[in-house]
Amino acid sequence: MRSLSLENDIIVSFKKGSPDALQSLLKQFYNPLCLFAERLLADKAAAEDIVGESFIKLWHKRCDFETVQNIKAFMYITVRNACLNYLKQAKRDSLSKKQLAYITGEKEEFVLNEMIRAEVLKELMHEINNLPEQCGKVLKLGYLEGLKNQEIAALLNISVHTVKNQKARAIQLLKLRLRDRDLMSFLLLCTLLRITSDNCQNINLPA
Repeated sequence: MRSLSLENDIIVSFKKGSPDALQSLLKQFYNPLCLFAERLLADKAAAEDIVGESFIKLWHKRCDFETVQNIKAFMYITVRNACLNYLKQAKRDSLSKKQLAYITGEKEEFVLNEMIRAEVLKELMHEINNLPEQCGKVLKLGYLEGLKNQEIAALLNISVHTVKNQKARAIQLLKLRLRDRDLMSFLLLCTLLRITSDNCQNINLPA
């Protein structure tokens, strides 16, 4: 109930032109939208430009929305269409043609899957950011930045043994926190951490 009331306050303020309300929406949607666009374009800079331009469109239409869910739907559709237009203009290379076929052809579900993936990744990153400080640092350096254990140890001035222990602790904490979440969160955790299928099978899935 409190969350619903807060969303209503954001909508009211946003329609009145509040910069704070816009900032709140940016904080909520910017990162997953960038992930979504980047997956479609394979171009981080172009993805960020498109998302930024889409927020400008949202601001100009701010009086048209009654719920945060309406805004979320508008933003994903706007970003999706902008990515499509970008790929049409850039279809001179084979990669863009292939991506365009995914978006416009019989595999339209690819876009929906990427929308879901972006939202789930946002939730997963929230949990990673809430890990104990050293666990979070080790996990991000190892699995997001691709550093080896020895490199992490040298960077953080800790032993390789400590790095391995912190990784194991971080993964166990994430397993516990995602225990009651949906299967998509579990699968994305397996992908992000690049753990083996045997380890994935050891995670307790919700019934």
